[in-house]
Parts: sequence; structure tokens; C-alpha cells
Amino acid sequence: MTVAASELTQMMKTLTEEDYSSVIKYVEFLVSSRKKNTKATIRQIQEMFTDNKGWISEEEMLSDMAAFRRSRLA
Repeated sequence: MTVAASELTQMMKTLTEEDYSSVIKYVEFLVSSRKKNTKATIRQIQEMFTDNKGWISEEEMLSDMAAFRRSRLA
């Protein structure tokens, strides 16, 4: 087993059912993004959060996320 798989296995032991749901949504996001289905990926990200920003494009989403990170670091 690789180091990453071993680490993941250890982390999975501590998760709750709600955590599993979040993990599954995130993995689905990764799979979708690898398929280059940007609009569907953005919709999936928006569904993960209660505050739906309604991003029109991936660039707008990334810009909004970067602004949020900057505000948290300030």
C-alpha cells in the first residue's frame, strides 16, 4: 500500500456519516473536474455550500474564492 493510501485509510477511520457524505461529494467533484465538465463541476461545488454564489464561470468562482482567502488572512 502506498503512503498516501495508508494515510487516507487512517483518516477514514475517524470520519462520521456526515463526513463521508462530504468526502463523497468532494471525490465526485474531482472526478467531474477531470472530465473537463466545468459547468457541471461548478454546479456541484455550489450544491456543497448553502450560500449559492451563482458563479457564471470557473474564473469568477476562483476569483471569488481568492478574495475570500485574502479577507481571511488580513
